[in-house]
Amino acid sequence: MGLHVPREVGDSGLLAIQLAPAPSGLVGTAASGWTAVEQGAGTQRRTIIDLTSPLSVVTTPDTAALSDGVLCYTFPAGQIIVHEVYGDVGMEIDDATNVADTPEVGLGNVIVSGAIATLGASVTTTENVWGPHVVTGCDTGAAASDAIQQISVKNFIIPGADSHAIYFNVADTWSNGAGTADCFVFTARFVIDWSLLPIEGV
Repeated sequence: MGLHVPREVGDSGLLAIQLAPAPSGLVGTAASGWTAVEQGAGTQRRTIIDLTSPLSVVTTPDTAALSDGVLCYTFPAGQIIVHEVYGDVGMEIDDATNVADTPEVGLGNVIVSGAIATLGASVTTTENVWGPHVVTGCDTGAAASDAIQQISVKNFIIPGADSHAIYFNVADTWSNGAGTADCFVFTARFVIDWSLLPIEGV
């Protein structure tokens, strides 16, 4: 069994229970623009993934559906059991005409793309790790004023032969009426509680 993420989190978003740093080897890899702290022992792991600076995810069209995503983490090789995922995400957009937009966000093994308004509309693995969750808006400003904090209980297996990449995905029917604008993930922290079974079938 995995080390289940507690339901209570502090004001900073940090989980109350802390684990020892994970030993070297059999750990995942953070993508560019993200950091990952690995904790746990043996097959039981917890990974804390943080965004290092605001990152543009979608260049919105003019009143149309569009989705896109960015790589944030890759699990180590082997069979992975994802137990629970806590996400704390803040979104911003650089055009005031988009403040009413409510994009859907999630984590998945596959990057989303194309004229899709909701995650999972064509490929369910764009949201299988965390979400989908709806952000309440995309205000402009110097801080992420529209955030979402959610725990997703998953308890599903990523087979060794499947994609181990974790993408942060965004989809919406954008309401921009003044040309294109960039939608940013402004702040993000994901805490993934998982187990590693390096040998298939164990």
